[in-house]
Amino acid sequence: MTTVTRWFDNADAIAAPDDCAWAPWVRHTRVPPPDRWQDTDSVAAYTEDEQALNTGVHEAAHAVVYMAAGYQVEHIVLFAPDDLTRLGRAAVRYAPASGPWLDWAVTCAAGERAELRWMRETGRWSPERAWVAERLAWRDRSQVGAAYLDCHGRELTFHGDHDDWGDYAWVMDRTDEALDRVWDQVLALGCHLARHRRVTGGEAARIAGLAHGAPR
Repeated sequence: MTTVTRWFDNADAIAAPDDCAWAPWVRHTRVPPPDRWQDTDSVAAYTEDEQALNTGVHEAAHAVVYMAAGYQVEHIVLFAPDDLTRLGRAAVRYAPASGPWLDWAVTCAAGERAELRWMRETGRWSPERAWVAERLAWRDRSQVGAAYLDCHGRELTFHGDHDDWGDYAWVMDRTDEALDRVWDQVLALGCHLARHRRVTGGEAARIAGLAHGAPR
């Protein structure tokens, strides 16, 4: 039986234009957008420490899911809050590898899904913060979409169909399953990143209790 997730359309000036490269990836969210907003930071309203934890868990999820599938990361860094030269809050540098397309799709979706799970488990969830987490995951979602185009020649859809492997709802389910297996490791690495802001791939593997062997 097909379970359908409702998606809300974001029709603001950033999400609506068809000629904007990232518009398709911020157009659909599982929670409705705020009625009025100027920037996502003010909507989320995290303290500096909360934002570091939020970002640390997001990036740790990418890295741990990737490493648990047998791959390596080279380093993870959380950028300084006042570093305006960077695009985004943080980055994982992945060691080049070859493997099943779904490994990469789940790796990319893991940050968004981990962020939302962390919010719920720590009592920080709100519709506004959930919307921000989805909205800022546009680059990760675009990489999932690229995997579908490159490997299958089809567009990733946002119909909310959990039984359709070509739909992002199905990818989210596979990602949640992957996170269930490594959730404690994600939290351990995320907390470490929030405190230290940078780790090598070997350090990340050690903190997560994962092997750091030769790249696949």
